[in-house]
Amino acid sequence: MSAATDTAERILDAASELFATHGYAATTTRAIAERAGVNEVTIFRRFESKLGVLRALGERLARLQAGRAVASAPDSANVRDTLLALARMEIRGTIEGGALAMRLAFDATSVPEVRELIGEGVPANLEGLAEYLAEHQATGDLRADIDPRVMAEAFFGLTSSYVMYRMVMGAADLPVDVETDEGIEQLFDVFWSGASQRGQEP
Repeated sequence: MSAATDTAERILDAASELFATHGYAATTTRAIAERAGVNEVTIFRRFESKLGVLRALGERLARLQAGRAVASAPDSANVRDTLLALARMEIRGTIEGGALAMRLAFDATSVPEVRELIGEGVPANLEGLAEYLAEHQATGDLRADIDPRVMAEAFFGLTSSYVMYRMVMGAADLPVDVETDEGIEQLFDVFWSGASQRGQEP
């Protein structure tokens, strides 16, 4: 990792922590700079503004969203394997960025910049996965009697939304099984049993 990349990542890590704790509006670029151990000017040079930092964080979160990643996922004849890999990615991304995502969702009700970011990201994630599911409904890999957007919502309900629920209900203490392949596969199989063609083996 280059020094420039390392500095940018430290700034984003600091901003993520502060936004999650204090909210976007209450966090200053000076506070981000102090937390990251850089000069405030460095933030403006790399990101132009606090909004630029927010957008960069949004891009970082998006890289671990199943609906965004599915377009570049390796082509696999096994739809189950592809969706399971995406479920692992979605859960990992939520564990890493869930506190920030929850705070941004709250801030979106009163901060226009955050509302715009959330308004772009959430629908894009859902539609990206729904499009992939619709393609595989058309080929007979998945049940065609369910709206692909409903199927996508069910996928997220058993991945990122489940992890968010556990974060809210159990503070940051996620059950161990959510962080293991076996636990993730159990959650995924609940989705797969309803989405796959009836009688299709995993």
